[in-house]
Amino acid sequence: MLFLTIKQLTVSICQWNLPAKEGYYINCGSTEEETLGSIKWIEDEGFVKTGNISLINTTGLIPILSSVRYFPDVSARKYCYSIPVIKGDKYLIRTTYYYGGFDGGKEPPVFDQIIDGTRWSTVNTTEDYSKGLSTYYEIIMAAHSKTLSVCLARNSATVSSPFISALELVNLDDSMYNSTDFKSYALTTVARNRFGQNGSIVSYPDDPYNRYWAPFTDGNPTADCHSNISSSNFWNIPPGVALSSAITTSRGKQLTVEWPPASLPNGSYYVALYFQDNRTPSPWSWRILDVSINGNDFYKGLNVSTDGVMIYATQLQLSGKTQIALTPDNNSPVGPVINAGEMLQIKPLGSRTATRDVIAMEEFARNLKNPPSDWSGDPCSPHGNSWTGVICSTNDQIRVESLKLTNAGLSGFLPSSIANMTALQSIQLSGNNLSGPIPDMSNLKNLVALHLDNNQFSGSIPSSLGGLENLKELFLQNNNLSGKIPDSLKNKSGLNMQATGNNLEP
Repeated sequence: MLFLTIKQLTVSICQWNLPAKEGYYINCGSTEEETLGSIKWIEDEGFVKTGNISLINTTGLIPILSSVRYFPDVSARKYCYSIPVIKGDKYLIRTTYYYGGFDGGKEPPVFDQIIDGTRWSTVNTTEDYSKGLSTYYEIIMAAHSKTLSVCLARNSATVSSPFISALELVNLDDSMYNSTDFKSYALTTVARNRFGQNGSIVSYPDDPYNRYWAPFTDGNPTADCHSNISSSNFWNIPPGVALSSAITTSRGKQLTVEWPPASLPNGSYYVALYFQDNRTPSPWSWRILDVSINGNDFYKGLNVSTDGVMIYATQLQLSGKTQIALTPDNNSPVGPVINAGEMLQIKPLGSRTATRDVIAMEEFARNLKNPPSDWSGDPCSPHGNSWTGVICSTNDQIRVESLKLTNAGLSGFLPSSIANMTALQSIQLSGNNLSGPIPDMSNLKNLVALHLDNNQFSGSIPSSLGGLENLKELFLQNNNLSGKIPDSLKNKSGLNMQATGNNLEP
């Protein structure tokens, strides 16, 4: 279903030039802070626990492209940045890539990027790099917890190390793109253009959210606007400079614009279009027009004045080339006009691991001195990129069902929160250097196998293990356990228990 709305704006002569919005501007691979304009770019230490850094020795690069963090570990299922956020707030996330031949190769690697357990897109910078350009990707989504993970992962096309140059998270105002159900969807940027303008991309400081507004012309006549717009009354808060010119045509003619230039994959899109009568404000500075996209009505009788107006669609089905047609009213004194546009593809969010399992696995990771390098981000999602040794269910309610980390070189402790992972069927941690007591696992009613042998566990064997009806294998040999074997385990039918090599009483 298509939902449209109209928002009238007010004229203002004030400049829309505010400080950069709160967020993180991360220069990946850098070892020091760098201020560009008034944006402070920080090093990525503390946001990522793995990867190597490399400098890019290309003349004339801006600082945020002059280093990369790359990830050579082929055994890791993903490589994640974990960033503190405000749960429920909305963020624009941008990843930037410039290969620079950091690994001695001639072409950039192709790989996936993942955000909070959802496979975001494939990163392929080959075409841009061949032209000497960097590549960026944008997504808008709400934070579903107190941290947000941005991960890279190998796919079947990856032949060398995934890498990243810069990572940005900018906190957006509540009004922005607020017609989207961010509990279920994200928005990936397809195009964001200022029409009728040449030159460079407009971003910060004109846009305090540092969005990129690229110039767009198409052979139609252009016009400069004679009055400024206060963008604060637009829900999406576009910068005034992005609306300062327009594409237009003569009185009585239909204006057609093929935008965006590239063909679109079949999907559902958010589209916002911005209009302003470019003439000096007067009782006659208005124009009436109908808007259609690919021959379908988008908005009828749109009144474009010098105050400005925005229309948008939240679920527009598009595929291939897209044509916007603006048809003037018979009584309109001048031809149609359009100033700017945004198009974002609607991205369904993938299922995330149950919160109780995420909390328990994150605590387990913190209790380990040397967790596997890919133990960051969502433990289970997306499918195929779970943490090493973590096996999960594949239904809508994703739970951790098994831990298989035999002889993984782990040292540290097994936290009591392991008992909150009530879907666990198997815990296999044999042959590590784990120590401390065996926690109470009486809540793990589905547990079939518990292998803790050949570690350094101490203390007594919890009698509560005998109450686990489904437990069939209990391997505790070669630890530092003491005391007696509980009667609940001695008398448990069908249990294969091994406990030799401890300090147990007869």
